[in-house]
Order: sequence, then C-alpha cells, then structure tokens
Amino acid sequence: MREFVHYVVEGYIIFLFFDLLVLFNLIRQGHRSRKKARAIGIFTIASAIVWIDYYLIYIDVFPLHMALAVPVMLFVLAIAFHNHFLPYKTHCQKCNRRLSITEYLSSDENLCLSCYEEMHPEEKKLSMEELVRIEREEKKKGWNGWAPGREFVIVFAFDEGENVLLLDNLKMERKAGRLSGAIGSVKSNEKKAFVAARTLKKETGLDCEEIDYMGRLSFEMPDMDIRFYVFVAREYSGSLKEDEEKKPSWHPLKKLNYDLMSMDYPLWLPRTLRGQNVDYYARVNEEGKIYEDLLELCVEL
Repeated sequence: MREFVHYVVEGYIIFLFFDLLVLFNLIRQGHRSRKKARAIGIFTIASAIVWIDYYLIYIDVFPLHMALAVPVMLFVLAIAFHNHFLPYKTHCQKCNRRLSITEYLSSDENLCLSCYEEMHPEEKKLSMEELVRIEREEKKKGWNGWAPGREFVIVFAFDEGENVLLLDNLKMERKAGRLSGAIGSVKSNEKKAFVAARTLKKETGLDCEEIDYMGRLSFEMPDMDIRFYVFVAREYSGSLKEDEEKKPSWHPLKKLNYDLMSMDYPLWLPRTLRGQNVDYYARVNEEGKIYEDLLELCVEL
C-alpha cells in the first residue's frame, strides 16, 4: 500500500496536467458544457485532497490507514451527490448511439454531434467565407447614410506593357503620398468622366477620348469626408509634360514602390488597373493613418 501511495504522490503532476486540460476545454465551450465543467472542477478538488492526504502519509505525518479513509469518504459523498458529480452518459440521449470520447466529455445534454446540431441549429459552425461575409456586412452598415463633403477624381494611364503613369510630387519628402494618380476636384453638376479626362490632360499632358470608371474610394477623416472616383485611361495620345511641382513618369505595375504611395494604394490600385471594379471605404485618424477599412470587389457601379 505504501508503494501505491508513493506512486500517486510522484505521478500526480502528470494526472493534474491532463485533468486541467479537460477542464479548460470544457470551460472554453461555455454554456454548452457548464455542468460537466463543474463536475471536472469538483473532481479536481477531490483529487487534490487525496494527493494532500497521500503526501502527508508519504512524509509520515498521517498513518497509513488514512490512504483508504479519505478516498472512501469522498466516494460516499460522490454517491450522495452523484447528479452533480456524474452528469456523464455513455450513449446519446436521443438516438442511443454510443458517444465518442469527445462527445462524452462535451455537451451537458449527452448528445452525439449530429443530434446536437439538429437540436441547436443556431450554434452550427460557420465557414470562414461566411464569417468574413458577415463581418463585411456589419462594416457596411456603419457606412449607411454617409455622404462625402467633397468629391474628386483620381486618374491613371495604363499601357499594354502593364506600366502605370504616376505623378511624382517633387516638393514633397520621399514618403507616403509622394507618388499618386492625377487628382482633380469635381464641381457640382460636372460629369465625372469629363473631369477625369480634363484632369489627365492638365496634370500629365495626355489626351484621351474614352476613359474607364473603375470604382470609388470613400474616406471618413477628422476634418472632412471625401470621396475619390477612380478612372483608368487605356487609350491616349500626346506627350508627357512636367513642371516644378509635379513630374509624370511610367512605373511597372509589378515593381511599384508602395512606400511612396498612400497606404491604401496596394489594396485597390492593381485591381482597378487590371479591370476589377472596386468600392473602398476607410476611416482615418488624426495622424492620417487608416484604422478601419472595407474593400468590395467586382461591384456594380
């Protein structure tokens, strides 16, 4: 008997580790396994009492007969309060199928997985795509009723070699915002495609008869709410012009230096240039950093 006591004392840590692992998993399941978590918690306390008893025997504080007295007393209490100690069943309480170890240790209702999902459709696990869609819909609700204070066009020329025309704002430091598309303000009652063509001509020197509307960018800012309408010119004529403030230049799409662009450019610029319509929303803090955004692709414009 003394050898058994020594074995229990020395092996208790391993037992406690697995016991707490099961308890943690049950607690993580919340209301679904509340009774079983409580039962494991009580069992953990009871096992700790037995270990303390055995340890005191191990160091010769308690006599050897206490090795039986304490477990027997706890066993009697377990029988008396078995509804609290033993909420476990080996078979499903609905279809009578034998439960797996996972099912046995989980639901308080002692149901197999299929029966549990049938009785609790509200807890059915959603796919990652569904979770993303729900999150996106919740974000969109936050933009209901939003209207820009000012509107602009932002225009890019794009050639068959997948080079994009960007403006280098020469008087800016070499940091985010230095490179951008051609930007023009939209006045009331102006057609945005007309403003886009005019802006491309004014800022770069290129003429275009047709220009593609590819999406919109909405920014909620501390001092003003603005919206950009994105246009891409794929057929154009003329020569590039530059001045003391801005220099237009061609850049390979695959090698763009996004460090010199606004932080939102990598999200939508490659997509619009390659034909995807976008609808982008972003909230900007006082430091000019985007702290929340939403990008929708292939939207109807």
